[in-house]
Amino acid sequence: GAIRVIAKEVAAKGIRANAICPGYLDTEMTQNSIANLSAKTGKNLAESRAALEELSPQKRLFTPEEVAACAMFLLSDGARGINGQAISICGGELA
Repeated sequence: GAIRVIAKEVAAKGIRANAICPGYLDTEMTQNSIANLSAKTGKNLAESRAALEELSPQKRLFTPEEVAACAMFLLSDGARGINGQAISICGGELA
């Protein structure tokens, strides 16, 4: 999609364009979503959190630190050949 088009357009200038696509992160925003889910379904917070965790084959929420580690890798020399990719941090959910 769009990230590949952008990557191709800027590659000759030494610029790389990649997308990081996280699953549900264990953040305040997700905690608010869990609370909303609980309010709508009548489930308690633990049950609502478990429902989100079940969406991932790893059965967990992911951390902002995992996203940051991916970003740091993409910025490193070891990732110079990675361009135009959408990298999912979702425990295999989209595989």
